[in-house]
Amino acid sequence: MAAIINQRVDQSGESSMGGAKPVLLHKIAGHVARINDVILLSKDEGVWTASDDRSVRLYLKRDNDQFWPSIHHFMPVAPTCLYYSEETYKLLVGLINGNVYEFSVSDDFNSMTESRKWTCHAGPISGLGFALSAELIFSCSRDKSIVWHCSENSNKMGSYLLENSCTSMVIALPFVFVGDHGGHVTVLRIIDNQPHLVSKLSAHTNSITTLSWDGNKQVLYSGSSDHLIIMWDIGGGKGEAYELNGHNGKVNALCAAPAAKRLFSADEHGKLMCWDMECKRVETPEWKSTDCCQKCNQPFFWNLQAMWQRKVVGLRQHHCRTCGAAVCGSCCDNWTTYPPMGYETKVRICNECAGKMKESPQNFNLTPLAICHEIRTGITAMHLQETLGLLVTSGQNRVVMIWDVRSVCSAPSGSGGP
Repeated sequence: MAAIINQRVDQSGESSMGGAKPVLLHKIAGHVARINDVILLSKDEGVWTASDDRSVRLYLKRDNDQFWPSIHHFMPVAPTCLYYSEETYKLLVGLINGNVYEFSVSDDFNSMTESRKWTCHAGPISGLGFALSAELIFSCSRDKSIVWHCSENSNKMGSYLLENSCTSMVIALPFVFVGDHGGHVTVLRIIDNQPHLVSKLSAHTNSITTLSWDGNKQVLYSGSSDHLIIMWDIGGGKGEAYELNGHNGKVNALCAAPAAKRLFSADEHGKLMCWDMECKRVETPEWKSTDCCQKCNQPFFWNLQAMWQRKVVGLRQHHCRTCGAAVCGSCCDNWTTYPPMGYETKVRICNECAGKMKESPQNFNLTPLAICHEIRTGITAMHLQETLGLLVTSGQNRVVMIWDVRSVCSAPSGSGGP
């Protein structure tokens, strides 16, 4: 029977953030098709949505505490993503046909007027960004290209072509981070409107689905269809990357809260998680590759020569999640969480690592470093306004939900380190 390691976890089950949970404030129903993007306003109580029914809507909170459409505009084809600048009242809408529209939104939020249109991509728009200081509008597409235009005169200022379809993008000039369908994150530096490849971050085993940037810590977060979140320490310059394992489905949305040192993530099954990013993290080890178990030396099933010589049946290979050793099932029959390494759910570890945890439990604090909240419907998009302590999500059930996350962002943090 599999062993359960280190029961020295707070019996209350609380994480380093205590028992705080998101509180549902409002529900906005009425969409008849999938919601592809959602944006929460910070200066006014309102929500932008983009839907497969070709609609772009702005919901404003009324005196009766309900949200009603103030703007309801139909695009020529389905919108895939939005970007709204509250400083300039500019709304950017990316479409499935590769076009990008810019609208001017009236001060009273009762109308939106088309300002210009770019036919700049041959595939669906997968990311939009506006660098106000540089007066540049960025877009990326499934056609593998990134393009940037001048927001003043509409002129194309530059472009870059990736090897795979672009799936997400974050702008933090002079850097541009682009996730792609191959599971890579391309880091570009824009100098005088010319792109320079800095690096390609490769650790995911499936397509990148979402990116988020923490400007305070100079950290990039990437979510993927492989259920994994990776924290890339860009500013540290050491190439460190930390894994966050808590989802059992495709991670569809990430939102960093830099001031609170938190990260919100949501997946296709409706799990919403808040991660404590103030605590010390431990890098996950690289998985080792051998022909025999590194603990008992029994051959794995592809090691035909050893199987023939020893007259034994080869075993299946497993990996210890805490040391990376390649081991057989008998030598890796222990399960535990290990939050400092990002494992918020139980994972397999080898007998040797299990022994260390049993002998010195004081060196392995297993207090959870994340909280989980079940929304019961897959999340398609999410947006955070940290200054307000509000989070908005859109679900596969075509309902928009607004959450109060102030208690989560202000909850005390524990040390969390080993």
